[in-house]
Amino acid sequence: IVLGNPVYDEDSCEVTILYEDLDVSKTVVTYFEREHFWDIDKWVEPDRGMTIGDDETPKIWLDRLDNEEECATWSVNVTYEGFEDSAFVVSGEIIIFNSGDLPAVITGVVDELAGVEIDVTWPATFPAGSTLIPGAGVTLIYNEAVGSKIEGFNEVTVTTERDEYFADEEIVWGEPDEEINATVNIVDDSDLFGVVPLGSVTAPDDAQFTYGSCFAWTDYDAMGPYPYNNTATIVETQQSASAILVVNWEDEERCWADETAWAFGGDDAIEILTLVNSNNWGWTNGPLGVGNYTWDIYAGAGRNILDNGTIVGKLYVEYDEAGCVTVTYQLYPSEDGDDYYLGETHLHVGDKPLPEVRRGRTTVYTNAPGQFPYGAYIGFEQDDPDTWETMWTWSQCGFEGDIYVAAHSVVWMEVECPEEPVA
Repeated sequence: IVLGNPVYDEDSCEVTILYEDLDVSKTVVTYFEREHFWDIDKWVEPDRGMTIGDDETPKIWLDRLDNEEECATWSVNVTYEGFEDSAFVVSGEIIIFNSGDLPAVITGVVDELAGVEIDVTWPATFPAGSTLIPGAGVTLIYNEAVGSKIEGFNEVTVTTERDEYFADEEIVWGEPDEEINATVNIVDDSDLFGVVPLGSVTAPDDAQFTYGSCFAWTDYDAMGPYPYNNTATIVETQQSASAILVVNWEDEERCWADETAWAFGGDDAIEILTLVNSNNWGWTNGPLGVGNYTWDIYAGAGRNILDNGTIVGKLYVEYDEAGCVTVTYQLYPSEDGDDYYLGETHLHVGDKPLPEVRRGRTTVYTNAPGQFPYGAYIGFEQDDPDTWETMWTWSQCGFEGDIYVAAHSVVWMEVECPEEPVA
């Protein structure tokens, strides 16, 4: 291959060698997009924690008798779920400059991106095979979509009729050129407040937005229920989450009834009527060693027939190594969603199945709750919600060996009012 071209000068009788020489350089520009992902959740919690229906929709119950307001708090959680990069592109220029003495015929340009040949675009005025005169330059471009952040070099080979020339540049990925949904805005649309901007959150942070409202019986003048829908939406992604609160409003007097209830200890239960000459139903439970026990509280289970009764709560008994006993009555909500309430508690804890009373010259067991040594008069008042208690706890130390526990209570519950007032 002849790189030089001799030229003879007749005046000076000298021979000059002319050479072909090209300077080749290139640029590498990377581009990619990053999309951020989010999740949104929303719920509402009334102060008293009441629900309604099989789906346990939060509810507030307002009535004329207590005339107390109740508040509810709405919460919106926006959680960052990560990101995904895409739209990877590598582009740049191939700059060819003739720094030699001879015109160069450029017969081809091969550009390899991480070892894979890619297309290059020639200028319309300088197609492949054109001659580049000394002191002139030409720029070719490339723009290649790739599937990921490839690594390596972008290498170019420029071929002329006389020689080959090379250049390379490392492929470097920086920060994303465009970020989609890096910051999102949250808007709440509700029956109570209309459309309200809650705020914004920027990746990778999470955010919680809360707000509340209070409701009073005097705010309404007609029967409910009043459902209030709320939907929070991420504006940029249109993801949304909803919550509903139902406010019930009642202007009718509520009616109540009380019922006898006993704790039933399962395999530990002893029917009281087997110990006392009485037709009264109920159970004592034991003998019990040190340990923890949980039993159902049955109301209205006449003659100890469980199917006749209703489970209204749980009795928790804790008997520890130190000889201390703690008993807790905990009543449930009813099937209609209204709580059962304690009116009285009567409790026997001791080394015998029941308390003993003197009868003549002998002592006999008694199942009269009023004779039980422990208990409380809760003072349930139908028109005073401050007296509506669902829990009572008793504790005492000094017990030894096996014990028995008999737990009686008077339980109040709301019932359907009779059509005619009861005299």
